Amino acid sequence: MLLEREAHLSVLDEALRDADAGSGGLLLIHGEAGAGGSALLRHLAHLGAAHGARILRSSGAQLEQAFPLGVVRQLVLPIFAGPDDPALPPVARQALGPLTDGSAGPAELATLLHGLHALLARLSRTRGLVVLVDDLHWVDELSLRALAFLVARLSGMRVLIGAVLRDGAGARTALVPEIEAAARYHVRAEPLSVAATRRLVAARFDAGHDPEFAAACHELTGGRPKDLRALLDRAFSARLTAKADDRARLRALGADLRRERLRVLVRRDREVEAFARAVVVLGRHAEPALVARLSGLADAACAAARAALEGPWLTVAADGRLVPEAALVRVVEETASAADTAAAHRTAAGLLTAQGYPAEDVAGQLLRVDTLNGGPEIETLRAAAVAALRRGAPEPAARYLRRALLELPPGSAGRAPLLVELAAAELGPDPASAVRHLVQAAPLLPTIRDRAAAVARIPFTISARGPLVTELVRAVAGSLGPAGALTGHDRDLALRLEARDWFAALEDPARLAVAPARLRELTDTPSGPGAAERELRAVLLLAATLAGRISADEAAHRAGCLLDHEPARSIRAGAALRIVPMVLVAAGHVDAVTPWLSATGASGTVATRSLLDVHRALALLSRGRAAAAQEPAGRAFRLAEPAGYDVLALPATTLGLVASATGDRALARTVLDGLPVDDSLAVLAAQRSLRGMLAAAGDPGAALAQFLDCGRRLDRAGWRNPAMYPWRASAALLAHRLGRADEAGRLAEEHHRRCVAWGAPATVGGALRVLAALDGGRDGIRLLEEAVELLGRSPDDLEEAKARADLAERLRPTEPEAAQRLLVRAQSLAESCGMGRLLTHENGPVTHTEPARATAELTRGEATVAELAVRGRTNSEIAEQLSISRRAVEKHLTSSYRKLKIDGRPDLAGALGGRTAGE
Repeated sequence: MLLEREAHLSVLDEALRDADAGSGGLLLIHGEAGAGGSALLRHLAHLGAAHGARILRSSGAQLEQAFPLGVVRQLVLPIFAGPDDPALPPVARQALGPLTDGSAGPAELATLLHGLHALLARLSRTRGLVVLVDDLHWVDELSLRALAFLVARLSGMRVLIGAVLRDGAGARTALVPEIEAAARYHVRAEPLSVAATRRLVAARFDAGHDPEFAAACHELTGGRPKDLRALLDRAFSARLTAKADDRARLRALGADLRRERLRVLVRRDREVEAFARAVVVLGRHAEPALVARLSGLADAACAAARAALEGPWLTVAADGRLVPEAALVRVVEETASAADTAAAHRTAAGLLTAQGYPAEDVAGQLLRVDTLNGGPEIETLRAAAVAALRRGAPEPAARYLRRALLELPPGSAGRAPLLVELAAAELGPDPASAVRHLVQAAPLLPTIRDRAAAVARIPFTISARGPLVTELVRAVAGSLGPAGALTGHDRDLALRLEARDWFAALEDPARLAVAPARLRELTDTPSGPGAAERELRAVLLLAATLAGRISADEAAHRAGCLLDHEPARSIRAGAALRIVPMVLVAAGHVDAVTPWLSATGASGTVATRSLLDVHRALALLSRGRAAAAQEPAGRAFRLAEPAGYDVLALPATTLGLVASATGDRALARTVLDGLPVDDSLAVLAAQRSLRGMLAAAGDPGAALAQFLDCGRRLDRAGWRNPAMYPWRASAALLAHRLGRADEAGRLAEEHHRRCVAWGAPATVGGALRVLAALDGGRDGIRLLEEAVELLGRSPDDLEEAKARADLAERLRPTEPEAAQRLLVRAQSLAESCGMGRLLTHENGPVTHTEPARATAELTRGEATVAELAVRGRTNSEIAEQLSISRRAVEKHLTSSYRKLKIDGRPDLAGALGGRTAGE
């Protein structure tokens, strides 16, 4: 059933009548693949037979283009294969004889052409003759010449030649346009309309189909009759009912049909296959000129192949590049052999190199070849790795180098440098592999200087990751010799190796004890220390600070000198200077850190950005801005990779400090859940401190045990600086709550002694607050007055606010006016830090609450009971003070927990915020 072909059939009928009247010619049927051109050609044969004409059929095929005169044989051989026809002229029999025995070729073409013309002229004398040629664009060259010869000589003959030419395929050879220009009749097979699609659907199913189903069929096939019939056959076989609800299943069938159509096109058409493979292989570099060169096709064939793919399976980007659809990529990958694919990628690599493309673009092609062709391609991969590292992309750099290593057998001369380069690329994303490759490379390097240069590239975070690396560092350093006996580059290498050795020994108390002496041995020069010496000084400074073996002033002076010689924008996650800002913060010199951090910018690797956020958070914490510190600390914690944690576990430790400072229990749990599985001391200290904080409200005994265990571990390692790990302060307050006065006193006194030895005002002031919390008498007031004076000279506004509020609470009974002034100032400082209302306790120092949040209103009775509970009073004490039953207190608290959406008393202070009774 031919639909919407009335005008086409009229042209076909007219051409047949004209030919029967002796006015022969060529009828050319145009259209895209699947639009129904072949169906019209078959109908032409049907009409010709109805007119009494003789029908000769032939069809072009790409795979048969190499066979000369293949289409002419299809036309002639059936005539000669039948009974002898006396009407056949002898000259034609003689001229066309080579066609029957297979000897016909270009040399006999002229004779064959005249014999063919004589044959058609003789056959058409008594009856009309219709010659059909399907897929004209695939007809072999000699047959095209024969057709062009005949088309020019049809005048006066009762011969009609009908041919089908697919859109865009006529440019493959110059003969097709010549034949096309000689056509007397032209018919275009257009896709069917939606209305015609509905008629086909109704014929295949029934009149009760839904219009939406027919519309979906038209959308999926574009109205091409061949595809439409195939889709309807599949839908019928799948037992679809042509209802609107079947559209999802219909679309799945349409997608399958579309893929099969593409697969057939690529497999049948070698030129389309070559073009498609070139586009897929070149990827984002599929410029038309490069595609043409890689495919090996002539311009005309390229244009035809592009026309066959463009639209459904190939699009053109704004810059002119050809972009394949995912379906085309899959089909090309399925149809191409591994050898062909590798050869195409190698050719593409050569083309990109010749065109001056960057090394990374060429390397992308070399990654897909089976074997590399020696040194030049390996050097290309190395250059690509360097380029990738410069743009901050270590993963592709590692891929390039791993591919290059595959070509070098173990023990070969060029393997060691490649291993070193690979380790440098892997240090960030895969430190374990980096260590393994460095250990493999070191023995293969020819000189001790080469080995030292390789090992000196190990980041500090890696040098502390186990005895394998530590022993390698020490062995190479021992072979190179001490820095004092060396000069120039060798001295720099020795200093870098020594820095890594010290960093690996940060948990060795014996090494920490002598770190200050080694630090002071390094003499200053007018030009300042070089980069290698700055690394060593920074590590020694950290060791001395952790041990508390130098004063805060000396630490700040030495750290400041290092920052003065280190450009802020050169900070790297693997450099030792990553720890210098932390030393300045611990020493109370945050003003020296903030400008340096501000100058670093926001660029760099993920690890570098995480490090900078850690330092920003620590700087904010040292100023008492714990709420503001949560954002950079949380960002650093999220950015940090578990494999990237070093001996200091900086991101987790910093966010843990924020959780402790804000009293955020949920945040503390988040940090605990996100801590790496690690046996490092910093991770253990963070775990113990956070667990102690979480247990303090409900089980002070368990909390004290956590802090004491943490302290014992820190003391054994020599980490005794209270500015870095103030565990004794928390332990002293917990012991005091438990009534263990002697233990609390010993802990507080020792904490104070160490703080005084360190000498930072904020640290000493905090220690005085702890001592004052244990002494409710006049000495406690004196201690708080001293704390207020010291903290006024420190950057920590929140700690000063708490000290002032503590002192105000003590002075309230005897000096109410002074107490009020202190409290007003304390509240102002707390608010400037982004904190809420300060709360005082009878059995401990002042704490703070978070700013008030919108909650359901508490009744006056609930608010009063909640206030007293926050102040630390027990249910019995509240009942006695308010002259109500203990049961009433419990009911008020339960109602408050429900309204405030909290779990219980430990969360009450944070939820209550600045609310007061009746607000």
